[in-house]
Amino acid sequence: MERDWTHEWIQQRQDPVSGNESTSVTVSVRTMGDLIQSSVFKLTGGGKDVKMKEASPGTYDLKITSKLTGKPGSISFDVKGIVVKPKMKTSVTVTIYNYQINIEETPGANKSLASYETLVSRFKGSTETNVKWGTTSIYAKGAHDKSLKPNESTGDNNGKINPGTYDLAMTIESCGTSQKVWLENFAMKPGINYKITANLNAGELVYAGTQRDVKKLQMYPAGTADRQQGGAKPDKALEISCYEPATTKFACPPGSYDVLLNISNGSKYEWRKNIIVRTGMRSDVK
Repeated sequence: MERDWTHEWIQQRQDPVSGNESTSVTVSVRTMGDLIQSSVFKLTGGGKDVKMKEASPGTYDLKITSKLTGKPGSISFDVKGIVVKPKMKTSVTVTIYNYQINIEETPGANKSLASYETLVSRFKGSTETNVKWGTTSIYAKGAHDKSLKPNESTGDNNGKINPGTYDLAMTIESCGTSQKVWLENFAMKPGINYKITANLNAGELVYAGTQRDVKKLQMYPAGTADRQQGGAKPDKALEISCYEPATTKFACPPGSYDVLLNISNGSKYEWRKNIIVRTGMRSDVK
């Protein structure tokens, strides 16, 4: 992934044990959107596995492996610095936001070539499309300096190519930046069509107020407006992204934002604080 929106949020807290309880570590996982169906956890310390219900005071590493809703596959990552204190239990909360990649294989019309098509959806069930989403490039395995020309091409996101193992890149234009989703070591067989869909698990954001001269929505981390000194103004060092024109419904990663209204091409600015964007839902800025 390059310049993608994905995040993992980790929180831990310690609470006193009661009665005959022993120190322990518990983990809860939730995802934003459609991604995983189950998770398993492994706690390690000093190079050894540790039972989570019997963890003695110390600092540990936690490995999380989550089975994807699609098949086959999983997503896994390590969390370092899990702290267990004497006579305390540790609760770890994990929130995962990532893209879901689905690959469908069906018989193709040309038995000697492999065919492909790529699509990008904002969230599960979304019908929004964008011609700049899902632009596909195919590279020789491990060589990303120059893309290969397909044997046949009928658009920016579909074509046919000789069977083989490739690195395939999906380019997603959003907010003036290009994200790339790489499918490396992607084996393509003759006579098979590969339909590759990237579900961004995003939300939607649009200006729905009554001021006609709002041109842009400039996105900042929640709390930026309260920390800024003086009147409302842009700060490129803190700006996350910019949506223009403001009245167009854009895909947006879930989270909490302060939104700066750019009025009359920068002649005036106003803050809208703590705008919440949720996966699969539209958020109106007024």
